[in-house]
Order: sequence, then structure tokens, then C-alpha cells
Amino acid sequence: MNNKTEGAQSIARAALLLRTLSTFGSKGASLMQVSMLTALPKATVHRILAAMIGERLVERPRGTRHYCLGPDIFAFGIGIHDSYDIKRLARPSLERLANETGVTVYLGVRSGYDMLCVDKAQSASELLPMLLDVNDRWPLGIGSFSLAVLAFMTEAEIAEVIEFNQRRISEEDTLTFKHIQRSIEKTRRNGYAKRTMRSYRGLAGIAVPVFDDRRYPIASLCAVCGAGSMHGAYLTDLAKKLVREATLINKLFDSGRLQQQQKEKWRVAVRGSSDSLIPE
Repeated sequence: MNNKTEGAQSIARAALLLRTLSTFGSKGASLMQVSMLTALPKATVHRILAAMIGERLVERPRGTRHYCLGPDIFAFGIGIHDSYDIKRLARPSLERLANETGVTVYLGVRSGYDMLCVDKAQSASELLPMLLDVNDRWPLGIGSFSLAVLAFMTEAEIAEVIEFNQRRISEEDTLTFKHIQRSIEKTRRNGYAKRTMRSYRGLAGIAVPVFDDRRYPIASLCAVCGAGSMHGAYLTDLAKKLVREATLINKLFDSGRLQQQQKEKWRVAVRGSSDSLIPE
């Protein structure tokens, strides 16, 4: 194995560990949990995590043996917030959809092996039980709002996500993945994902992907309402409205990233006061 291959493998493994830790949130995960989910030897996991602790990418909070994402991960996110702030761009679409349809609408983004709910707009005319709330994380493949993204990822990514999530959830929950390929094919064919909530009888969700300029799914728009309404002309019309707003968000996202340029104000400060910075 040459150095280039070894380097690429090390980066891939570090990224895998970061994605794995992201699924545990602030509570973190034990060395055993990370090793089991990634299928990597404990010694390898410990070595990489120790290196990332030194780089502030991972931390072990005092009083716990768990690992969680470190402070530099947060700082990195702040630095590119304006370029990827899809929540701000999508907010008008959420409100418009909620007002037009009278249902609750969610915005989700992929976060590693999960789908993260980042915003919602609830219609005052239809107050339904809240199965999903802002900052909730669901494994990719569970729920329409995550299936809408999973279905349009690459085949290699889909296989990796399904393999990982089957290891982390109970046998009862893995029933979701028994027919996942059929669900993916149906979602691609229809252009939207539709699921009925087993634990919340009477509720159904429909979701469409939000693509970037490469036709890669970066987010999803999901509408939840009574299952009795989710068919026929109503379903078709709701899907069209979701696609309309997803397309608009796509255009705003791509144009915003092209125009975004970080202003380096420190250069102005240094150049503007250069005389005062020269030692006497």
C-alpha cells in the first residue's frame, strides 16, 4: 500500500468517525459504540480519536469516557454559515407552503448518517401532534423527509448509509430497511417520498428533495397532514407545491453561494493602521 492510499484511507476513517459521533449529539459515544458502528478495531478507533482530540476536532468532556465532536467543528461551521445557510433561504417557502396548504411543513438537511430537522412552519388551521421537531435527528431512510434525500444519493452512499444504520438500530426498527430498495425506487419514480407514521396513526408525510446545481440532494421539504387526505388530486397538488418551492430554494442556494465572498476586514485594519504597527 503506497503513502497516497494510506493517507486517503486515514482521511476516510477520520471522516467516518466524525459522522458517527454526529449521530450521538452532545451526549457522545463510548469507544466500544464507535468501534461497533464503524466496524473498525478498537485500537484503530482509539488512535484516530486521540489524534483528533489533539486537533480539537473531538473532545472527551471531563467526568465522562465518551467522545463527542470538538469545538473546532463548531468553529468551522460558523465560518461557512453564510454559504450554506439553507434555513434562511427556505424560510419564506416554508411559510408559503404552510399558508397555502394548511399543513405543517419541515425542512431537513443531511447530517452524516442522519437527517436533521432544521426548521418548520405550522399552519394555525391544522394543529397536529408533533412527531418531528426542530433539531431532531432521524436515521436516513426512516421517515419521508429522510427518504427523499437518501433515494437520490449515489448507490455507494446509499449502501454505506443502510449498512451503518442497520447496525445502530434495533431489530424491530430494521423492518424499515427490509424493503428499502423498493421504497427508494418508488421515490425516484414519483419524485417524492411518502410514508404513513405507524406510531402516530392518522398522520402521513410527503417529502421532496432539494438539489444543488449538480443534482445532488442537499435537503428536503416535508409536509405532514392527515393520512386520509394524502391521496389522489390532493396528494398530486401537494407534491407539485413542494417541488415548486424546492426548485426555488435550489436557485437561491446556488446563486447565493456564487455571490458569497468572505470579507477579510483584518486586511483593511492592518493596512489602514500600518504606521502604528511599526515598532519604534
